[in-house]
Amino acid sequence: MASFPNNYIPAFPSDRAIDERVQEFVSRFYETSDDPTKNEEWLGYFLPDAVIIIGDKSAKGTEGLRKFRQGMWEHVEQRRHTPEKVFPASFGGTGDGAYVEYMLHGSLDLITKNGEKQAISWAGRAVLKDVEGNLKYQYYEVYLHK
Repeated sequence: MASFPNNYIPAFPSDRAIDERVQEFVSRFYETSDDPTKNEEWLGYFLPDAVIIIGDKSAKGTEGLRKFRQGMWEHVEQRRHTPEKVFPASFGGTGDGAYVEYMLHGSLDLITKNGEKQAISWAGRAVLKDVEGNLKYQYYEVYLHK
């Protein structure tokens, strides 16, 4: 089985202060996303009523996201996200209930269960909500370009 490098640290703007929690959140999320054994941990990145849209597929709420996540691995043996750049902004105040929104782009290398290799470019939009000091996705949408 092929092995992908283990670096999930994207570039952030250098002309402004960036919340370190966002940097850590993004890196940990993609690392978790690429591990098929971490389905429940992956769900922990989302609010119970979160919405996810990837390409033409979508889900809402914990059970919907759980099924969505299982479907992600149905035909995939291995995958490696490379989040390249993140463009964050804060909206909605500070403290509990605050929102952080970001746009990002990156690439995805994957190997299907039948051995096919694919390289996909993607861009996305995410809305994170601060819940008792922890960031969680409220909304996550990814646009794919094969």
